[in-house]
Amino acid sequence: TDYRSLFLYDSPVDIRRRRHVLRSIALGLVVIGIGTVGYMVIEGQSFVSAFYMTAITVTTVGFREAFPLSPEGQAFTVLLAFGGIGVILLIASEFARTIIDTDISRMIGLRRDLTMIKKMRNHIVVCGYGRMGRAVVEVLRERKIDFAVVELDSDRFNELSEAHLPAIRGDATHENVLRDAGIHRAKTLITCLADDAHNVYSILIARQLNPSITVIARAVEDGAEQRLELAGANRVLNPYRDGGTRLALTALKPNVADFVEASLMGSSVDFELAEVVVHPSSDLAGKTLAGAEVRQRFGIIVVALKNSERSIFNPGPEERIEAGDVLVALGPVNALESIERATQ
Repeated sequence: TDYRSLFLYDSPVDIRRRRHVLRSIALGLVVIGIGTVGYMVIEGQSFVSAFYMTAITVTTVGFREAFPLSPEGQAFTVLLAFGGIGVILLIASEFARTIIDTDISRMIGLRRDLTMIKKMRNHIVVCGYGRMGRAVVEVLRERKIDFAVVELDSDRFNELSEAHLPAIRGDATHENVLRDAGIHRAKTLITCLADDAHNVYSILIARQLNPSITVIARAVEDGAEQRLELAGANRVLNPYRDGGTRLALTALKPNVADFVEASLMGSSVDFELAEVVVHPSSDLAGKTLAGAEVRQRFGIIVVALKNSERSIFNPGPEERIEAGDVLVALGPVNALESIERATQ
């Protein structure tokens, strides 16, 4: 059990447990204070002698008296001994109950997470819950996308557990850990581990367990992109280089940067960029953009059309939509949801 969790997290249950423990400790300190003051008043002893006598009485260690006791002192000692035993039992029971409750809650949480992950299909596996992993999880939570996080660090894993997020504690470079995260049923793997070697190894294992999975990798060092792609990554992002490029573009073209950020990340502006896959059963398959009346029916703009052979940016009205094509569309959120339903 990680007992630090009793004092690091502020869920209502943890606050109640902490309050009970602190209250019992405070009661013990009160008993010690009463005993010390009592011996000082009744027997006229110094603070050190009175405190020592109180300590051996409350803890019932069986040492002989530190000083001769008067009849009043003997009566006070009897009462203090019984009170001390009760307080010690109270403190011990509160600590035991807190530890047991924490263990049970943690076990229930782990089983709940495992059960939840076992039911997932076509979800996203996020390896690493550092700064970038947190940002990924925030977006997935906002979009209500199923995901599972793999994290080795105990503090970060406890943070995920306290937030009731599906997570597996373990090393993402181990096959059994990725299996527990449902990698063989997942559609996407996002690797945000601290170094490129671990990212490469987790990608290799994921490819072995699920050859069709889409892999998006974070490059930590410059020049690591090629190694990650050779390992099987479909997309590789270098956050430092991409961040620097974005800063420069924001300075040079602030309005364009604002538009792209609003369309990709969401904002008060009610439009987005989205990828729409055209399935064979869709009534759009086999028609041109003009014949499908995409703009008239759905109120969106097709920015690009991508198929297995090529990508067409700003496609003309004569471009034909085939099953399996991907439409990159810009428009209001509700319009994008409508065309996604139409392409199923």
